[in-house]
Amino acid sequence: MTSQTVNGNPLSFSVGAAVMVNGANVTATDVATSNGVIHVIDKVLTPTATPNDIPRTAQCTGVHNSLVAAVVQADLLATLQGDGPFTVFAPTDQAFAQAGIDLAALDTPEGKATLSDILLYHVVAGEVLSSNITECMSATTVNGSPVSFAVGDEVTVNGANVIMADVAASNGVVHVIDTVLNPTPTPDDIPRTAQCTGIHNSLVAAVIQAELLTTLQGDGPFTLFAPTDQAFADAGIDLNAFSTTDGKAALADLLLYHVVGSEVPSSAVTECMTATAVNGQTLAFTVGDGVKVNDANVTLADVNTSNGVIHVIDKVLTPTNSPNNIPRSAGCTGVHNSLVAAVVQAELLATLEGEGPFTLFAPTDQAFVDAGIDLTALDTVEGKAALTDILLYHVYMGQISAANITEGMMLEMANGENASFSLIPGIGSVDGANFTTVDVMTSNGIIHIIDAVMTPPEDAAEDTSSDSVASEDDDDGFLGTIISFVVVGLIGAVGAVLFLRSRNTEGEETKDLAELGIINQSQPAAATAYASQQVQQQATVDYAAQYGQQPQQVTAQIPAAQTYSAQPAQQAVQTQTIHTVEVIPEPVVAQPSVVRQWTDANGHTWRTMNDGSTLWWNGTDWQKYS
Repeated sequence: MTSQTVNGNPLSFSVGAAVMVNGANVTATDVATSNGVIHVIDKVLTPTATPNDIPRTAQCTGVHNSLVAAVVQADLLATLQGDGPFTVFAPTDQAFAQAGIDLAALDTPEGKATLSDILLYHVVAGEVLSSNITECMSATTVNGSPVSFAVGDEVTVNGANVIMADVAASNGVVHVIDTVLNPTPTPDDIPRTAQCTGIHNSLVAAVIQAELLTTLQGDGPFTLFAPTDQAFADAGIDLNAFSTTDGKAALADLLLYHVVGSEVPSSAVTECMTATAVNGQTLAFTVGDGVKVNDANVTLADVNTSNGVIHVIDKVLTPTNSPNNIPRSAGCTGVHNSLVAAVVQAELLATLEGEGPFTLFAPTDQAFVDAGIDLTALDTVEGKAALTDILLYHVYMGQISAANITEGMMLEMANGENASFSLIPGIGSVDGANFTTVDVMTSNGIIHIIDAVMTPPEDAAEDTSSDSVASEDDDDGFLGTIISFVVVGLIGAVGAVLFLRSRNTEGEETKDLAELGIINQSQPAAATAYASQQVQQQATVDYAAQYGQQPQQVTAQIPAAQTYSAQPAQQAVQTQTIHTVEVIPEPVVAQPSVVRQWTDANGHTWRTMNDGSTLWWNGTDWQKYS
């Protein structure tokens, strides 16, 4: 019971084994006088507006019996009767019942420790009146963990409603709440935490508009990469443009690309790590001087919440399945360290980080070892130029997926040279380098991993004949040139001409057979003709082996070489004049030349021809592959 005194302050009574008033024992009662009654007490009372301490005040509300019993059981009565001041958020008996707290089950040393931790999480050391509580304010409780406040139509603490505020006590204040608070270092969920940073208003508004608030208030745990208001402004995102049904769906997809469905603290982020966002697409991480997710910098990490963690970022992420560009993707494969080092050394990094699209045929580290490429030896002006040429021969300025590569296809690479493609059973290749992995998608193109470093072809060397052009490195093409000369030489054998000379379209003399090293000028004519015949016959064998078909024949009756002895050149002319040689020329059909020859992992040898065909060696001759 309480009673108002003449000075305006209340008295508070306690009735038990004895009667007390404001803590003073009544030693004699009901002393009658002519104008009233006297109760004798053993203390002088100090005028106060709050005669009861916090435990006594709670006890006298009639709705905190469980709380007071818990305080007594946890041996906290003396603490809460201390000078204070304290602020107690006092759950009602109904709140204890809803929380399922069974005091009998906690009547052990461990149980008492748990109960003490729960109760002290409801106590703030200091007086916090309702008038001092502001939106997003937090306060540290006696157990060391924070409580968080929200001010709207009503005041809440950690989501519990304050149903009666500012109940004064002699050593503090009591706020009655409808929920028992669970001790936690992170009282706010992700949306609430973001809202209270002061720099995520656009993000929170977007979450609400996209109808994701309930989702992000769920149990989680989640990881949110939270773009700032400035990031939204830099991205030019106008939420009004997303107010339609389709707009909300697009906004939801954008936002969920910033959420991972698990907790990813900064300590778990590693170089080249990837994570799948809630929208199903990929996020990629870079760890260096700082941490990046895709191309956004993490400016504040590990903001813990009740249902996950927030990392603050400086850009809005664009949903994509391939967040890394070509150099970054290659660097993260683990098998392209040499390639990336070469790209950096050749000063091509900025180029391959460009918009593209590019297609990179990416040799592995082993391929660089097999090719014997020493980057240190190429660290000169000339070396970098050579390295650049090699690397750009692996880049196509466009995007070609594996499905679009066809047999015999030729592509002009970034260095201006053509590369040829072959599709043989089970293996595709480019210039003899086999594909080991295809269609590695990146943000600016596509990577196909190959098992060899491709060497750019050397410049073609034109033969001075108007009829033939052969590569300096192409033995088969050179053989074709020789055969062409031999055929023409045999046709011109009528009239006993020992040296063939022809004129090109501009009237200049071409080299003769002797100058080409095919025949020797000191040989007798018949012996020379015989030698030409042997070259032609060998050419026939080589063509048959190369293409699986016979070249056009030139028929000639030439005396056997052994019937002639070595004679001076003039005598050779006279001897050749005596023996008639009948020559029946036939049209010469140009044969395709070899562009590339290689042997696959199964030991089969293949050739790509300049007419787009592919041949394979069956052990006897070359067969056309279809």
